Amino acid sequence: MRRALPATILGTLLSGLALAGCAAPEDTTAAAPRTEIAAGAKDEAIAKLLPADIRQAGKVRVASGVSFPPMEFFDTDNKTVLGFDADLGRALGEVLGVEFAFENVNFDGIIGGLNAGRYDLGLTSMLDKKERQEQVDFVDYLKSGSALMVAKGNPQGVKEVLDMCGRKVAVEKAATGDLLVDDVTKKCAEAGKPAVEKVPFPDQASTVQALQSKRADMVAALDLTLAYSVKQAPQQFEVAVSAIDPLPVGIPVPKSKPQLRDAVQAALKKLIANGTYDQLLAKWNLQAQAFKDAAINAGT
Repeated sequence: MRRALPATILGTLLSGLALAGCAAPEDTTAAAPRTEIAAGAKDEAIAKLLPADIRQAGKVRVASGVSFPPMEFFDTDNKTVLGFDADLGRALGEVLGVEFAFENVNFDGIIGGLNAGRYDLGLTSMLDKKERQEQVDFVDYLKSGSALMVAKGNPQGVKEVLDMCGRKVAVEKAATGDLLVDDVTKKCAEAGKPAVEKVPFPDQASTVQALQSKRADMVAALDLTLAYSVKQAPQQFEVAVSAIDPLPVGIPVPKSKPQLRDAVQAALKKLIANGTYDQLLAKWNLQAQAFKDAAINAGT
């Protein structure tokens, strides 16, 4: 069933209360809800590509940082996972004949959890970067770049990435904004400017609250989520800088599970071919982020 999203998310952004509680313990599990967009019947040939243990279990354990609208976030019950990634997981599961069961995990623990065998894959808007490819393989399904969100009116006149130097920047730990701050800090030093003052949080919702409460001067994160935050609270926020270092967004899979990687890639290609992927992009207003190659490790 399709949910009424805007009022819920707007209320949480403005109140500064509900989204702070989005990061549940790691054992919080929820299946992606069904929507009116159907991927179709199970594809037996693709399903046979799955590892035997997953076929027998009938479930894929999905690690996701469920505090990143519009990609993944909790409904008002603080249990049901909504968003593009949730819908994509459901559609992939339909093709593969298994359930994609989402487990809420702090972003900085996802790759470690995958390689420790606690989860089978991630669906959490993770950029496919070369350094991450050393630990996991990616099945790429979107493209995105970093962005900087500031208070409405841009009171500090942020126009470029070096305007981060000497300012407080809220980031989600180990996520794209965190890595961006590290890169920009080096550039600040080369330019003779003060370092960026990184303000890390365990989830994306807390970074938005930090900007709202003036504990940070800006938020650095993927443009996917910051554009959504601005849309829900246009009187409070605006994006000052966007399209920073665009890269593919991928589904991380442990290198020890090449069968699972290939099965997910085949299922994604089918969703692209049968139009389901385009329908999901349109539902979540992500057409500009389309990446239809379903490539493996396309990031640089």
